[in-house]
Amino acid sequence: MHTVLTRITATIGVEIAGLDLRHPLGPSDVSMIERAVADHHVVVIRDQMLAVDRHVAVAESFGPIQTSPVHRLTGITRKVSTIEDTAERAPAGFGWHTDLSWVRATPSLGFLNAVTIPDYGGDTLWASTAAIYDDLSEDERMRCDHLTAMHAPDRTLLASIERHHGSGIAARLRREHPPIEHQLVRRHPQTDRRSLFLSPLSMPGIVGPAGADGDLLERLNRRLDDPHVQMRWRWRAGDFVIWDETSTCHRALIDHHPQLRIMRRCVTGAR
Repeated sequence: MHTVLTRITATIGVEIAGLDLRHPLGPSDVSMIERAVADHHVVVIRDQMLAVDRHVAVAESFGPIQTSPVHRLTGITRKVSTIEDTAERAPAGFGWHTDLSWVRATPSLGFLNAVTIPDYGGDTLWASTAAIYDDLSEDERMRCDHLTAMHAPDRTLLASIERHHGSGIAARLRREHPPIEHQLVRRHPQTDRRSLFLSPLSMPGIVGPAGADGDLLERLNRRLDDPHVQMRWRWRAGDFVIWDETSTCHRALIDHHPQLRIMRRCVTGAR
């Protein structure tokens, strides 16, 4: 089937038409999608109402699925998580973040399939941290190139874990995942393009003397709110989105509450 790529914004996002993810992806399909993600950070493929096993198969075409540390601690063995917002279970409302930035081997790609979408609200935003890096002054880029930042499970996540799984699990997660350092600037393995590795939700500060300049991290994080580096996606049931976890931040809006919203997600590591 002939595929057509249509850019969503000038900075981030592309929609691919002509793919049916219900059937196995060939090597050329995988290569094409990988290149589209590398170039545009976020890929949207519409009309893909996938069973869980097909969601798993699609993700595993790009790398091993990375088990959530929370799932590991709670004994959950499923590879795909279901996010279900209801009138009784309000959406989490996490701010800008990159998934699992507080683990040593961070995810490469995220995969999200829309199952049930409310009549209004519930959009997801992605921001290109490569575009943010490109827009820095030369002095700012040179400074950031040599910095590391601290990452740790945030209080919002720990509170959610305690609410749903108990204080013991939250305490174990905190113990087993103490703060770790990651380079502030990363190079993409395919394009060699540099991006900022930002995750404001779980990134308390920059390491070393530069960390004393609290304004630096705040200035970088504020750039995520620039609409010129963002795409905002209005979901339809069946939308399947693949994104680069190394060059983006994302957040889901919670303006759909109390309507029902069901999404399935997983992340993969590098192949």
